[in-house]
Amino acid sequence: MTNVPDTSQASCTSALTRRGIERRASLLQAANTLFLEKGFNAVSLDDIVQFCGGSKAAIYQYFGNKKGLFAALFEYRCEKFFKSNPPPQWQPGQSLHEIMLLTAKSVYTAFTDPDNIAFTRLVVEESQRDPELAQLAYDSGPKRGLLIVANLLERAHTQGEIDCPHPYESATLFFGMLRHAQWRLLVGLSPLEDHLDADHYLKYLVDRFLAGHRLSS
Repeated sequence: MTNVPDTSQASCTSALTRRGIERRASLLQAANTLFLEKGFNAVSLDDIVQFCGGSKAAIYQYFGNKKGLFAALFEYRCEKFFKSNPPPQWQPGQSLHEIMLLTAKSVYTAFTDPDNIAFTRLVVEESQRDPELAQLAYDSGPKRGLLIVANLLERAHTQGEIDCPHPYESATLFFGMLRHAQWRLLVGLSPLEDHLDADHYLKYLVDRFLAGHRLSS
């Protein structure tokens, strides 16, 4: 098993100059383009350097090795996603149904994005060869999303909005219903069956999910 170096943005950029940060980002963007275009195994470090300039020494400095570069790329993409899609804030007067529907739409959009689907295929393939990479991929993406929804459900339970004594488990159910579309895309199908409308499907999903957590009368 190949160890995955600690290449997280927080651990790396703290000691880098502005030029170093820009150089690291350039390597990540080049790797993203080439991995998606050719696949992980078909891309060499020389290919990445040729694509964006610089040297292999920079890759070793910032990422340790090719596997470390891939791991850092996954974290980079996750950080970019969560920065563009911050956790939902429960506004005064906003119903739980509204915020859960907004969350469902955001997750659905992420799950069905063609670029994300292509990268997910890469991650699944490489994770089969490296358990450490698999754990990193899960912790940086899916688990982080689960915890965000679990915290929202826990708050709703504490406030007496729903009956949800096990928010993490309930969050896994919520994401599980949304992964139907992702799974179809991963195997080359359309995200939903022809007779399903995305807006109607997501509303139905949230309706059924919250019905399962309705307070007992």
